Amino acid sequence: MVGGQEWMVKLMCESHNHEMTKSLVGHSYPSRLTKDEKIIITDMTKSMVKPINILLTLKEHNANSCTTIKQIYNARSAYCSSIRGSDTEMQYLMKLLEHDQYIH
Repeated sequence: MVGGQEWMVKLMCESHNHEMTKSLVGHSYPSRLTKDEKIIITDMTKSMVKPINILLTLKEHNANSCTTIKQIYNARSAYCSSIRGSDTEMQYLMKLLEHDQYIH
């Protein structure tokens, strides 16, 4: 009893009301990136490889991979954020311009 109200769940039928999925693509647990995949994404991001080509490379290494393009974008974003640290994108850009002695 929570907040003075009672509620109850009744089991009407002991079977699922839908069929099992044929593919686990998009499900969070089987789609998570492994440590090796994160390293591949980081290395390919440093080499300016497009996200779709990164995904194709991961699929070539593991045909059963459930990784999606969204996870590639998220991993690339996390990598770029880790390089910048607490700086915003503009602050980081200004530091790079000053470091390389560009006139701004």
